[in-house]
Amino acid sequence: MKSPFSFCISLLCFVFSANAQIEEETLFKINEQEYKVGEFIQSYQKNSDIGSVASESVEEHLERFINFHLKLSSAYAIQLDTLSSFKKEFGRYYKQIADSYISNGEVTEAMVKETYDRTKTEVRASHILLNLPEHAEDTTEVYQQALMLKRRIENGEPFEPLAKQYSDDPSVQANAGDMNWFNAFKMVYEFEDAAYHLEVGEVSNPVRSEFGYHIIKKTGERPSKGKLETAHIMLYPRDSLQDPEMRIQKIYKRLQSGEDFHELAKQYSQDDNTASKGGYVTVFSLGGLNSKTFENKAYELENEGDYSEPFRTRFGWHIVKLIKTIPLQSYEEVKEDFKKKLKSSSRSKLLVTKIREDLENLYAVDIKEEAKDHFLSLLDSSFTQGKWRYEPKGDAASQYIIRVEDQSIDYKTFGEYLERQQYGFSDLPAPKVIIQKAIDDLVYSELLTYHKTKLPEIDKAFAERIKEYKNGILIFDYMQKKIWEPIVDDTILQKAYYASHIKEFITPKLVKGQLYTSKNRKALESLASELENRSKDDTLAIELAENIIMEQVNLEKSSPKLPANFKFKAGLSKIHKHSDQFLIMDVDAVEEPRIQNFDEVSGKIIRRLQEEKEEKVISELRENYHVVVNAEVFKKLKNKLEN
Repeated sequence: MKSPFSFCISLLCFVFSANAQIEEETLFKINEQEYKVGEFIQSYQKNSDIGSVASESVEEHLERFINFHLKLSSAYAIQLDTLSSFKKEFGRYYKQIADSYISNGEVTEAMVKETYDRTKTEVRASHILLNLPEHAEDTTEVYQQALMLKRRIENGEPFEPLAKQYSDDPSVQANAGDMNWFNAFKMVYEFEDAAYHLEVGEVSNPVRSEFGYHIIKKTGERPSKGKLETAHIMLYPRDSLQDPEMRIQKIYKRLQSGEDFHELAKQYSQDDNTASKGGYVTVFSLGGLNSKTFENKAYELENEGDYSEPFRTRFGWHIVKLIKTIPLQSYEEVKEDFKKKLKSSSRSKLLVTKIREDLENLYAVDIKEEAKDHFLSLLDSSFTQGKWRYEPKGDAASQYIIRVEDQSIDYKTFGEYLERQQYGFSDLPAPKVIIQKAIDDLVYSELLTYHKTKLPEIDKAFAERIKEYKNGILIFDYMQKKIWEPIVDDTILQKAYYASHIKEFITPKLVKGQLYTSKNRKALESLASELENRSKDDTLAIELAENIIMEQVNLEKSSPKLPANFKFKAGLSKIHKHSDQFLIMDVDAVEEPRIQNFDEVSGKIIRRLQEEKEEKVISELRENYHVVVNAEVFKKLKNKLEN
């Protein structure tokens, strides 16, 4: 008798088998070309997180998916993939993607675990950098200078003045060597590794990286908070009518009196990207912003709901509020993503040797030893002066020095490579080292080049990704040729559309002037009296009370900043109660509705015509191609995706 547990395993196997089977079924055909369910599911799931199509039904996505492949079929039919411009663009993407797949070898579990553990802790460090060419063999002098600086620090000299005097880091005069807070992936690996092994206050021995030697002082360590969700109120650093620092302080006082942060952000923040949303900033992690000051202020906030005092960055004045701390994900959740990051980080240098060994085991490599002696005999003092030239004798130029499978590098190519290399060394190593390094570099390069051509055959994920990029480029070129460019070039059509739709291009009625807001009605009454008595020739700004905030505005009737019954007329308005506060506006001008001229709306017209053109092209493709959807398979697919 079978146990219930055996039955459950059998049921799971059946479910997995059923899912695998449906993904291999044909969902639809375009002429005789079949399109499988699995490809559609991948597209549907990829698009389900995009805001504009988040509510799209399975039926709607199927229509878009079929339309995409109709355009793709047409692109191949008119041979867009044979154009030199397409081949150049696709070749660039192919190389870029292939590099990301193979250039750094296999990432080990230990490397991923070490990196993950470091994301749990944030460190702060300062450094003194002594530049050194990457290929320099004799590093003694610079190393001894680095040791001397370390001893001076250990003997009590302050780190910052020494950094300003000796460091070759271009930013040192501004930061005195302080690299701020960081964790894994934010620094070159050698720097990061040394910093994490130091105690707070400890100074490292000289650390070599691609930039030179570093003397590193660890200045802080703290547990990682993970990512932060924040909001801010921002004012531009300059304002012709009122000091932004004074205005941000007024907003800060209103926060302290209990007003809602997000309502104040909507009303006063000048950050166009966040103001209408209540000031909410995109979630970020350490090192994720281009303002260290803003980042530091945000990470200093302890509790959700806390907000900072006003502070200034190069973008303006800010008050930042901590909305939520998002803890680090588990190791299992980030493991695969970390593997990809490791391949493109400075840790990759540790893996180059490994990939070369793997590729040499995979492909046949032949290096002619006698060729080394041949080139070694040709190097003379002109090489140290950057004047050496390879001059082959007889048939030597056509002989090979390196062969990878059926691809070879002949003497002439190798000699030209050496000619170029002599400009790459400031202090030349020994000739044997030069020859061997050139051979090593070219063998590695040839292995990678050959392997890239074989990737679609041996790596399914790579083949799928390349296909996706190829299709994407073709669709772009197709849209450009068939839809976008014909409309952009047809100014007669654009002007005809403008003439027949001119009533759609009327601007709304606008009111321009200074908007004053306050929680205190009496403060606005006093202000109104002062504004009414002010001479029109008086150009001096009025000294505003602490509880009044002024903005220069340009608003239409539907603006949430104005009450519904606001009168659009020049002069000082009456005091209105609106959005839990009071407001008054000194109206400089009322701009009446007007018909926009053609140049003002040409972009909008082009977009509309292109949308109409695309609909027409799709309609024609539907007529010219035979599309058949398998109704039974679609029914099963719909149940799978919706349940």
